[in-house]
Parts: sequence; C-alpha cells; structure tokens
Amino acid sequence: MLVSLDKNKWLYDWMQDNWQDELFEIINAKGSPVPRPNQIRARLCRLLVSKGYKAKLTSKFDIIIPMKDQDYIFLKLKYS
Repeated sequence: MLVSLDKNKWLYDWMQDNWQDELFEIINAKGSPVPRPNQIRARLCRLLVSKGYKAKLTSKFDIIIPMKDQDYIFLKLKYS
C-alpha cells in the first residue's frame, strides 16, 4: 500500500516519535537561511530513505511511502 504524507498527517506524528532530533535539525537548518518547504520535504524523504524506507518524492513534493496493510492500520489507529 502506498501512503501519502500529505493525505495522512498522522505520519508526521509517527516520524516525530521515532526521529525527533533529526526532524528538529531538518526544520531548524542551523546556520543557513530558512529552508523552503520543498527543501524540507526533500530532506524528510532522504531521512526516511536513510532509515530503510523506500520513500519517493513526487513532482509536487509529496512523500510517498510503501507500507504493509497491517502497519498502516496499526499506525493509523495509534496516531489518529
């Protein structure tokens, strides 16, 4: 099952629970100008890839993550 980060806002909560420090660094971007939303999403996608997920960034800067149906249902119930 392909899961969109734009359509499933609870995925941000899941990512924050798992990688809070890395997300803070991505959003804060210490020592550089404020990143554009496109840059933040590209960095989020790279974070997911570095953690072993097969995430893809679409041309409209949506992050798509393949998940098993059981994982999707469990996480959606937990974070919704």
